[in-house]
Amino acid sequence: MNQIEIDPAITRQMRGDILKLLKGRHDSQMSRMDDVALTHALQSLGYQRIGTFTIVTLLQDMRDRGFVRYQESRDWSTGRVWLTKVELTAAGRDQVERTPGIKRDPAVEF
Repeated sequence: MNQIEIDPAITRQMRGDILKLLKGRHDSQMSRMDDVALTHALQSLGYQRIGTFTIVTLLQDMRDRGFVRYQESRDWSTGRVWLTKVELTAAGRDQVERTPGIKRDPAVEF
């Protein structure tokens, strides 16, 4: 399964949109998303060329930055990874809310 090459500016925008989507769900006390639901939500925002593989990669990167957490499952026979219970961390909320005193991450664009 090959991932399409995405322009870095689009990747930064997608990170911002993911954080905003998760913040909205958090504020509304809605259930946590999984990688498939997040893919569909982003596709509805106009990111038509992305798939679940792209979203998993973005979420892994965002976890490394401390912005999200999730549960990861893997099918070792196929290599398929899926993410469930995706949620925003305090650091992710700070980015969305532009909390004073918190350094903005240049890899996220709103």
